[in-house]
Amino acid sequence: MLACAALIGCGSEVVEQPHPQATTSGTSTEGWTTLIDTSWEIGGGSESYWCATKTFHEDLYINAFRPLGSTGTHHTLLLWSKGNQPDSETVCGPTLDESLLFASGVGTDDLVFPEGVALKIPAGTQLLLNLHLFNTTTAPLPGISGTLVKTLAPSEVKQEAEMIMPGANGISVPPNSPGSVQGDCTFPGDATLMSVWPHMHKYGTHMRVTHQMNTGEVPLHDASFSFTEQKNYPITPVPVLAGERIHFECSYMNTTSKTIGFGISSDDEMCFLGLYRYPKLASACQ
Repeated sequence: MLACAALIGCGSEVVEQPHPQATTSGTSTEGWTTLIDTSWEIGGGSESYWCATKTFHEDLYINAFRPLGSTGTHHTLLLWSKGNQPDSETVCGPTLDESLLFASGVGTDDLVFPEGVALKIPAGTQLLLNLHLFNTTTAPLPGISGTLVKTLAPSEVKQEAEMIMPGANGISVPPNSPGSVQGDCTFPGDATLMSVWPHMHKYGTHMRVTHQMNTGEVPLHDASFSFTEQKNYPITPVPVLAGERIHFECSYMNTTSKTIGFGISSDDEMCFLGLYRYPKLASACQ
């Protein structure tokens, strides 16, 4: 576990549960190990970001992810680090890009891959844990957040998985009105899709995801979105051929008197779709 530090930021309103020391999405920890975690403390009525990095010295094959988070952890992003700096912990800013390999929010449950499928962390890799923290109380709030995993032995791995994160551009939701935006990811090679993770902010209301083929479309996910319960949605594995598309549409309800556009704040909006697939391909989308 890494050391703690105080964070200071701007206030925001988020619904949270009573404070535990640290919580996971399941009741049993059998078979789960800590991949990365960090201790933090955030001032009363504040919002901020906290980052920790960790370097792995042996190949690691991950078959399942589980979020670890105390109250005050709004969301957790686990990314491939782009730097070569020593492992550290520090106040930071938000990070969300194509280097993402696991994400969790309030209410995210376990993500378990099919038998023999694993995401590889090569020896020498440094991972970045990016935390978005909220404290809706008036007192300082300490916590522990991170990611737990289950792993496979190299001999048990039959397919190497990856996470990709296509997004949609052009978000502009008029004041006191609904709105939507659409995006696509055309697969550059044959792969099997096994999970979707919708990501919007607090004005997001619905996401619809379909598999687009020459013969028509097949719905993969069509459900309401809740900013306070951001889940991964495992699906029955779906073969997607090279040139076929995953199409997604994000819907919003703007309850403010200003136009809502793209941005990193919870008061702005996003439309991203986390997809887990195997095997690992040369590029995310065409």
